[in-house]
Amino acid sequence: MKRALYAFLAISAMLAACGTEQELAAQSQAETAASSYTITIVSQNPSSGVAITVSRADLYGRASGTTEFTRTYTTGTALSLTAPSSASGAPFQKWQKNGVDLTSSTTASITVSAQDRYTAMYGSSSGGSSPTFKILASNDLGMHCACPSFSTFMLLPPYNTLRAQVFQTGAGEPSLLGASTQYKVTYDVRENTDAGLKADPYFANWIQNSPKIFPGFQPVRADGRIQGLGGATLSGDMEVKTTPATTYFEKAGIPAYPVVTGTATDIMTDPLGGPQRTPYLTGRIQVVEKATGKVMASDDVTVPVAFGGCCNCHVKLAGAYGKPTTPAGSFETMGMLHARDARIDFSKLDPDGDGVGGPIRCSVCHWDPAMGESKAPGFATTYPSYKILPGATFTSADVRTSQYSFSDVLHRFHAQSSAVLTSYDANIAKNCYDCHPGNNVNCYRDTHTTKTNASGQQIWCTDCHGDLNQRIAQNQMANPWSAQTLPTCAQCHGSSYGEKSPGQSGWLNTGIFGKYLNSAGHHGSKVLCSSCHGSPHGLNPSTLAKDNVQNIALQNDARAIGKCTVCHGDQSSTWQVPPHN
Repeated sequence: MKRALYAFLAISAMLAACGTEQELAAQSQAETAASSYTITIVSQNPSSGVAITVSRADLYGRASGTTEFTRTYTTGTALSLTAPSSASGAPFQKWQKNGVDLTSSTTASITVSAQDRYTAMYGSSSGGSSPTFKILASNDLGMHCACPSFSTFMLLPPYNTLRAQVFQTGAGEPSLLGASTQYKVTYDVRENTDAGLKADPYFANWIQNSPKIFPGFQPVRADGRIQGLGGATLSGDMEVKTTPATTYFEKAGIPAYPVVTGTATDIMTDPLGGPQRTPYLTGRIQVVEKATGKVMASDDVTVPVAFGGCCNCHVKLAGAYGKPTTPAGSFETMGMLHARDARIDFSKLDPDGDGVGGPIRCSVCHWDPAMGESKAPGFATTYPSYKILPGATFTSADVRTSQYSFSDVLHRFHAQSSAVLTSYDANIAKNCYDCHPGNNVNCYRDTHTTKTNASGQQIWCTDCHGDLNQRIAQNQMANPWSAQTLPTCAQCHGSSYGEKSPGQSGWLNTGIFGKYLNSAGHHGSKVLCSSCHGSPHGLNPSTLAKDNVQNIALQNDARAIGKCTVCHGDQSSTWQVPPHN
């Protein structure tokens, strides 16, 4: 009897100190609310009514449920979601997390760490129709330059990058294709072939000299395929890129090169006097079923690459100094002029010890983010066996790296040189086509060319970027190729249509380029800006018909994607400006 009384008193004391069971539960929930997340479990095809087994009860005692439903868990909680093998006659395909493929197993093991959305995807029944995919592809810059000769020095190598997002559409909300056991996304630069580039005397010059410019690099693989600096070939599989908000496919460093086709597309003049070339190539993006090789969707996107404008002036300059009007003559002349300001005649630098000056790349001494560098590697580090040729007036002690970026020294010199301003172009600060890329290419071709600025003049490069004098005055080129110095859409269109900033949902954080190429919006920041609007400098509707092919095919309209039916089959087919953020 006494033991029972003591037990009763002890329990009463505990309850008085800690509260009732209901109070304890409320306290526990309050303590975990700040460190918990609600996940959403849905299904597609059918969009509702699918019974999902949830292995662990949530904070409110709920476990399994029927789509669509939510559950709330403490951060770090591990559990599993199990879907039936079929629903409404459709076989289970996969689980997706935030629109990205998670697993093809009916059971998905997850750890709660955010407000995530999990979708049980069901396909058509056996013998039914295949899933529908929509591809939205773009080029990273809308313009790329490469050199016609690599035997002396190199500014930029053949290096082109394609991006694509693939939406699976049909009943319910569209979903983004990501890493998948069923499908892959491929690319193919249609006008370039391995055999064709090997036979091109200009590209053959790259094959010969690139191992000297980039020691250890082999431009032709053991299997005979041409590869870029990062290993990309002219065709192959794209790679999945995933951020907290979205997913997309990318292939960086494709060694695309302008070609001679003998057709009307050969609009680019050759500064070295050769035949005109096509600077706007075709990148074919396809969704392919891995098991069968069946093409599920196909899309063509512009792959731009042109010769820069350097040779147009520098070859003539060589002639003015009594040198041959060739790349070699230009190299000697530019080395001589470089020595006037920086002591070093770089034409006297022999990087591989073969007794001949060059080839070199400017970014060895002047750091260049376009080469993936945050600081210049240095000549001796890059070319440890380099020699200084006879006749040089400098020593190895003079061969050092610069504190200035390549963009800075290049633009600053041309904008401030009295010789350039008096003898070549007094308005070079505004005449971007002298260099970018020149040669009748007209790479700025997007929708802004049809619009005017506040002064009633056609919008020009400098309206967004500023002219060279402005950029130098603002010290922009101390931080080139950067979100801090490149223009934004918000400058003119306001924050409602502006890009994201670092740390915000939808920020891609590529480590280079401006905010436009680093931003995604619409529907939880899932859609890249470039997926709907197109490539920079070729924004839709573009004056180049090739840029508009994708959007016309998807919505019968060259403007930026604005018909909801492109992705949402049950919504409006009238073009309108969709929600951006």
